[in-house]
Amino acid sequence: MTANEMADELEKKLDRSSSFGSPGYEDFELSSVLTEAERLYIKKYIDKKNNRKGESLEETEIRNQGLSALIKKSAVLSVSANQADTFTNGTFYDLPEDFMYTIHEESTIDKIKCNTESTNIEAEVVTIAHDEISRLKNNKYKKPFYEIYGDAKVWRLVYSREDDGFDPVTSASVKRHQLVTDGTFNIVDYIISYLQNPKGIIVDRTTVSNSRNCILDESTHTTIIDIATSLMMERVKEQELVNIESFKDLE
Repeated sequence: MTANEMADELEKKLDRSSSFGSPGYEDFELSSVLTEAERLYIKKYIDKKNNRKGESLEETEIRNQGLSALIKKSAVLSVSANQADTFTNGTFYDLPEDFMYTIHEESTIDKIKCNTESTNIEAEVVTIAHDEISRLKNNKYKKPFYEIYGDAKVWRLVYSREDDGFDPVTSASVKRHQLVTDGTFNIVDYIISYLQNPKGIIVDRTTVSNSRNCILDESTHTTIIDIATSLMMERVKEQELVNIESFKDLE
């Protein structure tokens, strides 16, 4: 469904749900509630702890197809211009502007397997917490390393933006990751597959070219409308009547 079609269907549901008939809604109100519903859908079904079936992304086909539009792969990530406050042998990398969550990481280092091949060694990227650095830095089984036969490991930590956007004069900069090596090798490339932030839904039934559609799979749209109906009923303080299971409960 297009954004405008979703808005029409939402108004039909609201009109059936309201005891006095649904009041008229402006396009900006429908855009707001549909966008909120889209985000709630993603949060609900991306983590198995949040939904009744206990199924999350890449566990079942229904989740894969429903959320597949969020999956993107970055180009080679740029080294951050500001490298202040890194750990020893650490490097900050700028993440894509639309980055939400990491789902896969790959890196190559400046070492060649057995000194005979022309390709760089691919290193395993292991996510660790800040409080593990001191505990694991001398553990030969856990710390970053590379072996001439082709095995390698780097640590990855999450770090704050260079500019957090608190001051409205300047916009928030992109999020950053920090990669840490053992100092005997360097990172050549760092690439991630990630989930992008949803783009939102914009309803404009006057100038259709200004509307923006939901990027999630068509199969999710009815569920998103169901969620939006509940959210709008809550906003206008109407009692929601549930006679049968809604799509959001069956999804």
